[in-house]
Amino acid sequence: MSTRKCLLMFQDNPIIVAVRNPKDIYDAIHSKSQIIFLLTGNVYNLKKMVELCTKADKHVFTHLDLIKGYSQDNYFIKYLKDEIKPTGIITTKNNIITRAKQEGLMTVQRLFLLDSSAMDISITSAKKIKPDAIEILPGLVPKLITAVKKEVDIPIVTGGFIETEEEVRSCLAAGALSASTSHKPLWDKIELIREEQRLLRKE
Repeated sequence: MSTRKCLLMFQDNPIIVAVRNPKDIYDAIHSKSQIIFLLTGNVYNLKKMVELCTKADKHVFTHLDLIKGYSQDNYFIKYLKDEIKPTGIITTKNNIITRAKQEGLMTVQRLFLLDSSAMDISITSAKKIKPDAIEILPGLVPKLITAVKKEVDIPIVTGGFIETEEEVRSCLAAGALSASTSHKPLWDKIELIREEQRLLRKE
């Protein structure tokens, strides 16, 4: 069920706002994208940033590998679900994906496809762990997206150095549902890309 929700959510938001600096959270919540990837945060500001996102009716995913000041254990995952209340989490770690799924959080597994060996390991891991979605990095190599899509039946998003509309279109054409970017000029292009994707799906 969560995977289906992820698919529809990402499909309707071809551009995902990625926040690397806490000061950008206010621009993020005023963007047209309904999804925010928090790639920053610490024990002092994470809860406030998530609250700002949810009050703005955004789906917010926290990248747990990048949060400072928390111990990445079972107690933290439960605390995250009960007290901080994001939509879901992003991580490269299999055990955190498993635990977050047990708590009912949506899960995005980030995969760094640096070479063919890394791709094989990542695909095997994704098939075993079954996150609700996977995020492929680097996102500027469409053939990697196509190759992974052939191997896994999991919604795919992508990210990393995406700064132009054409780069977003390239990722989507290769099989990704969304492209995450911290490049602010792209944050306001979502409605254009969204409409293009809707027209393509009707063809």
